[in-house]
Amino acid sequence: MRDSFETVDIILAAYLKVKGFKLQEIIRHGNRGTFVFNDVPGELITDYDLGLASVEPKALNNEVRALTTAARR
Repeated sequence: MRDSFETVDIILAAYLKVKGFKLQEIIRHGNRGTFVFNDVPGELITDYDLGLASVEPKALNNEVRALTTAARR
């Protein structure tokens, strides 16, 4: 596991939220953000990168919308 994981990929951030990982903070850069999580297993990121990630689509969509709003505040 990584101590801290940062991504600018909002879909990956939404995927991690749906998987139950707590968003620690959003580092804002204008209308965009870097999403910071703690204790994310490397295997989860690898699965995402390889297209092996699976979550409920509506839950993912809801998290993308919530993260978009949060990053723009």
